Amino acid sequence: MLLSRHFIIQVKGRSVTSIIDALIPVLGLILVGFIIQRSSFLPASFWPSAEKLTYFLLMPATLIHNLSGKQMGALPWLKILLTVEGAVLASAVLVTFWWLVNRSMGGPAFTSLFQGGVRFNTFVALALAENLFGRDGLFLAAMGAGFMIILINVLCVSAFSLAVNNGAGVDLKRLVTDLLRNPLIIGCVIGVALNSTGLKLPTAIDGILALGGKAAFPVGLMAVGAAYRADNLLLHWHPLIVSSLVQFLCKPLIAWGLATYLGLTGTALGVSVLLFSVPTAPSAYILSRQMGGDHDSMAAIITVQTCLSFITLPLTIWLLR
Repeated sequence: MLLSRHFIIQVKGRSVTSIIDALIPVLGLILVGFIIQRSSFLPASFWPSAEKLTYFLLMPATLIHNLSGKQMGALPWLKILLTVEGAVLASAVLVTFWWLVNRSMGGPAFTSLFQGGVRFNTFVALALAENLFGRDGLFLAAMGAGFMIILINVLCVSAFSLAVNNGAGVDLKRLVTDLLRNPLIIGCVIGVALNSTGLKLPTAIDGILALGGKAAFPVGLMAVGAAYRADNLLLHWHPLIVSSLVQFLCKPLIAWGLATYLGLTGTALGVSVLLFSVPTAPSAYILSRQMGGDHDSMAAIITVQTCLSFITLPLTIWLLR
């Protein structure tokens, strides 16, 4: 998490106050969603619809707009690819190894631990990247997220197939179907395809995607706040502690180590670490319910990690300087 002098040069002129100012809008919108949900200002049915709108339309729109809008040739995309994929695989190995030596935890609970230590909150990561590093940071973060999304989904769906089915094997048909239908993967593939082929979207279409993408962050972040669940936290302390240590300590350090070893500097280095410093994704709860996991422990992990991020994210961003 402590980075090189190159990062200090990249953020020259930024004080601790300016970094906090960049973080407050993100955390503020999460808090707004939390308050709205508990004040009954909106019906409870609103949030599932908002999550669906963001997940299936708004986030793919911003991914396509940002990934197709800038050439990757001069960027260290291969180093970013190796950094983020290596850090994801390392986190998956860590939580799996812990489970293998602590087999008292059941398979469904392990899937919550796995998602809590491997997944990342795309909304928070991209919003922070834009606030801290501007459009260039958002582009690099979207590119890194695109590299991660496919691998993470393969790992998580495989973990469910193995742990919940008592080792009966991975349902390849279901795995392939889930991957092909994932809207974030689709958005990344379209954006990268447009970028690599040099094709440009019509100005009107690109404008629609840009406007729709601007709504992704505020709606998505408020949905994160509305997803807080504070019941039965103590019942799931074991996966809570392990997943949070992996998420907020091990993953940033691994990402920093890989990034510096590969020679990443400046914004690319900061974004690479930032992607692994955010809490797990609220969508993990939906996957847990759909695939037979322990959704109660998953809800507890999402709640605690999101609350912890109010402390860990400012600390990590400060250390990044």
